[in-house]
Amino acid sequence: MKKNTCLLISFFFVFTAFAQYEVKIDAYILDRETKEPIPYVNVEFPGKDLKAITDASGKFTLTFDEGWIGENDRFQLLANGYKEVTTEMYKLNRYLSVTDKIYLTADAVVQSKNMLKGTVSAEKKLSIQNASVRVKNSFTVAHTDFDGLFEIGASVGDTLVVKYLGMERKEIVVRDLKPLDIALTSNAELLNTVTLKGAKKEKKKKYVDTGFGRVNLNTFGASTVISSEDIGPQHIYVTDVLRGSVAGLFVYNGESNAASRFSQTARSGFGGGTNNNNIGPAGAVLKLRGQIVNIYYDGFPFGGSIDDIEIRSIDNIVVLKSIASTILYGGSPTILITSKNRFLQKNADGNVVNSALLTNNNYKETIPVISISEEKSLYMLELETAKNYTQALEIYEKQKQNPMRKTIPYFLDTAEYFKRWNHEKGVDILKNIEVLAIENPKALKSLAYKLEEFGEFAAAKKVYQRIAVLLPNASQSYRDLALVYKRAGNYQESLDLYVKMLTDSFENIDFSGLEKPLLSEMQQLLRRHRVELNYKDIPSNLLKATFHYDVRIVLEWNRTDAEFELQFVNPSKKFYTWKHSLESKKERLLDEAKNGYHTEEFIIDEADITGKWMINIKSLENEKSFNPTYLKYTLYTNYGSPNQKRTIKVVKLYKQQQKVTLDTINYQQQQSSNETQK
Repeated sequence: MKKNTCLLISFFFVFTAFAQYEVKIDAYILDRETKEPIPYVNVEFPGKDLKAITDASGKFTLTFDEGWIGENDRFQLLANGYKEVTTEMYKLNRYLSVTDKIYLTADAVVQSKNMLKGTVSAEKKLSIQNASVRVKNSFTVAHTDFDGLFEIGASVGDTLVVKYLGMERKEIVVRDLKPLDIALTSNAELLNTVTLKGAKKEKKKKYVDTGFGRVNLNTFGASTVISSEDIGPQHIYVTDVLRGSVAGLFVYNGESNAASRFSQTARSGFGGGTNNNNIGPAGAVLKLRGQIVNIYYDGFPFGGSIDDIEIRSIDNIVVLKSIASTILYGGSPTILITSKNRFLQKNADGNVVNSALLTNNNYKETIPVISISEEKSLYMLELETAKNYTQALEIYEKQKQNPMRKTIPYFLDTAEYFKRWNHEKGVDILKNIEVLAIENPKALKSLAYKLEEFGEFAAAKKVYQRIAVLLPNASQSYRDLALVYKRAGNYQESLDLYVKMLTDSFENIDFSGLEKPLLSEMQQLLRRHRVELNYKDIPSNLLKATFHYDVRIVLEWNRTDAEFELQFVNPSKKFYTWKHSLESKKERLLDEAKNGYHTEEFIIDEADITGKWMINIKSLENEKSFNPTYLKYTLYTNYGSPNQKRTIKVVKLYKQQQKVTLDTINYQQQQSSNETQK
């Protein structure tokens, strides 16, 4: 564990009255020992709904009306690992007249472990970012930074376990505390197995209608091809699947639900290029190399909006970018869309013979609901013998003395059990995880998920802040902070983070894998809390009041390489399976490992079929229950609307080796609810 130090808070207080009504406080929080800025310090006047969080530079700003904060109002500072500072405003003013330095003291004097440093690299000395380095049989873990560097609390005799997706796991016994240079080798057997499994399947040949004849799809480069397998239930319009799929392709959607990525490139592209087309309220405009893109559908020029094409009817999309490939189309960038029925055999009446469309996906299974299928642990069976709260506490205290109970599932399960007796006791039990695994992001994410399920967003915020300190190079860290800031009422800090992520303002961190959920969440924030935000730099297309999804489903899991499958069954008993595994999504999992994200969103919006949707889930791996994989399932109905409703469930993914029903949704367009949530 890193050495605990006091913090120097260098207050550059400027009490400036704007029009004699507004007071502004600026402050920088620095580390006393290193003089480095300290991010994620929570600053507030309790009871006044006035709060701020320090940014990466250690700065925060508080602005309030003169007279709103009285002399006896309390000023509070909260930081992970340090004693809370609370003082009255008049004392703060008096203190600042003498000095501009305030110190925070650590919670306790902790003997720091010896810090072992090292580097993790692959062949040819290429550094590996986000590799995990763990002390075996413990919760102590570290992750490598952009340069492959790590620092971990370890002692001589400890065994380090080094892992990275696609690489051979390596174990190293610590002989001394000299810096380590750890080289990982590619797991050729694992990656080749994935490739071979795919090769064994007979792939049906696919063709593209170029308008000048039929061409094999394999003729085109993979970077310019989108196949029907890439189109999932989260894609509502054709532009949904195009956005972010092809480098250099800019998509602008006017007033539709889908929105262009919030970036400087996107903003400058609204009026740029040589083709100065007017953008209609419902039309989609696509640009590449500054030129409007031609659209061909089944070999013929398509004059309407590309989003008028039914996305489920598409077999493949090819984007022609180079001058050589577009010469037949006047040298302009061109998109060729071929439908599933284009090359199927037809009879004399024009009807398709033996159509394969929507075959082999009829749902006929009968499976249990997740809560019924889980086998209870021995400690839970023992707790359930208690006849009252006092007896339950006695059993819990006795169980907790057993070293075998110091696991993440134990504290999550017992917290859930005690919440039925006493909510505060359940939250108190969860705090054991923070003490047990303060250096372990995987365990802390399990804790944060459960706190959110409990509705304890302020507590979850502190945990996510701790995770961001441990994983500063992971894109998921900042997305999670932005979301929990919104839920905890830190709306401006939330918006600022979304803007930074969507404008790629973090050095060496790639947010492209999270682009769609980031856009959805920022638009929802802008629609629900616009009057509380400074949004002057936000493009107008992201401020539209019509933003709304009937149903939005978000999945998050606490280990990037977790393998599982999700199955959606619509009211017509047709199913779609989304797999998160090396076999089916190797490139995605490798990208998740590199950039540190693990979130997927699914949208059901303006669907033609109303009725009951079923969501099934299954784990594709076996895992020990010491610090296992959990999944957070969030269901929104009327997402973005005043009557939005939210449900959060924490799922024991490690126990679901058999397929179970995670949830059922009674879908009606324009879902209605009386409950409004952030």
